[in-house]
Amino acid sequence: MKIKSKFRAIFLTMVIIASSLAGCASANKEAKEPSATPTQTAEKSEASNTTDESTNEEAASQVISEEAATLRLYGPGLFTTVGENGSTDIVTGVSKPGYKVVIDRWKEFYPNVELQIETIPWDNWRAATQTAALSGDVDVLLHGSSIVPVCEPIVSYLEKEPEVREAVGMMAMRKNVELAPLSEYIPYGLTITVNPVMVVIDKEIFEHYGVELPNYESWTMQDIVDLAKKTTGTDPVTGKQTYGMSMIAANSTNKNYIWSSRAFNNAIFEWGETLGTTKVNFNNDLTRKTLNYLTELVSFASPDYAEGLDMAVAYTADNNLAMFIIEDAYSAYNTIKAAGLENKYMFAALPKIEAGEFAGITSSHMGDWNMAICNNSKQKDLAWAFIKFMVTDEVVQQWLLDTYSIPANKAASSRLSEFMPDDYANSISYVVRTSPLEFSASANNCYDSGNFGTFANDLTTVINEMAQGNMDVEAAIQFVQKNVDDYLGTLK
Repeated sequence: MKIKSKFRAIFLTMVIIASSLAGCASANKEAKEPSATPTQTAEKSEASNTTDESTNEEAASQVISEEAATLRLYGPGLFTTVGENGSTDIVTGVSKPGYKVVIDRWKEFYPNVELQIETIPWDNWRAATQTAALSGDVDVLLHGSSIVPVCEPIVSYLEKEPEVREAVGMMAMRKNVELAPLSEYIPYGLTITVNPVMVVIDKEIFEHYGVELPNYESWTMQDIVDLAKKTTGTDPVTGKQTYGMSMIAANSTNKNYIWSSRAFNNAIFEWGETLGTTKVNFNNDLTRKTLNYLTELVSFASPDYAEGLDMAVAYTADNNLAMFIIEDAYSAYNTIKAAGLENKYMFAALPKIEAGEFAGITSSHMGDWNMAICNNSKQKDLAWAFIKFMVTDEVVQQWLLDTYSIPANKAASSRLSEFMPDDYANSISYVVRTSPLEFSASANNCYDSGNFGTFANDLTTVINEMAQGNMDVEAAIQFVQKNVDDYLGTLK
């Protein structure tokens, strides 16, 4: 399979295909793939002054044939969290509708296709999902895109329907040397919801110190350091000790390396046709810049950061952190809202990448909840229809918003301002809207934990050791480089 040529075909034909879809969709779509929701069909009918009879005929054409089928879904994530009939968070009191909403909506289009959804917790989810996939009894893998050996690449589906690719702000992109050079990304599924890395800013602390709030669309990496320094000390109003910065928890500090190395464009990988021919240059000046930067930021953190205790009073009136970096933005907002402190805080995207292919794009990366087609499924087209439905159907997008999730669908995520103040919504939608699809947090030119298994742990170790003064930058670089070289040596 020539993945590279296929992706070129997507971009070269996108305009032509997209413009022709409106005129030929009803004629060319198979019965199994409804081209519009009932609401969209009604809008189209009203616009063209069609009769009620023709509207009913068109709506009926969107329904699947009488053929019966069972589509089996398996895995962790949102379905597990909310359950079929909904759930209520005991801390925030937030209630979320269950996935029965999705089932009922699906039945409108596919009344004879039963959805069998088996949800699992995150504990050992990889092993459990892979075992289920290999059994041959699963069609859709919930959050399965990371398990490349059991997933079906969706390149051919996106070639036929490029508008799906255009609808989302993130896609489950992975690398697989068996299908394409490691320099290329392959889409292995569709991202349903995202969790962008954001900066929470305590506006009161900034005000107390007389420091102007930053504009996240223009601030720089140096601005973060300067602001952290200015807001570390004794609060001029309360007399309490404050700290300018808390990053992603010390036990996951490799994730701080992801955004900072991206911001500095520290591209350490020279991808070859295989891992054995790939070169890794961790020993370079941009690595030094990145590690020194993180070490400097930690100097403005609370002494409790290393133990993960500095967030104990975050999201409260007694918060002492001027800025802190988080991964789960919507949960953070709900916590802030439950405490009645929406006016005290705001969200900001991380600064823009300074150079390289993605220069000018925020360095905030996004985690995701995705869905993939199991490569053992005998109903791959139907599985595709379902995961496409999950990112394009308007009722599903509303359900995602109602579950306090951030849809990967760009149009839906732009509606966050209906659910939270602009101080929170605008920065989130900014990240979703501006992030390129081929911008995977787990596999990129600056960081790769998928193809280099110990890389994440090695980075966590050295960054924390430097923060505690037990290791200098040069020793850290040599430690990581040696482990990478040793691993690559086993492949040759």
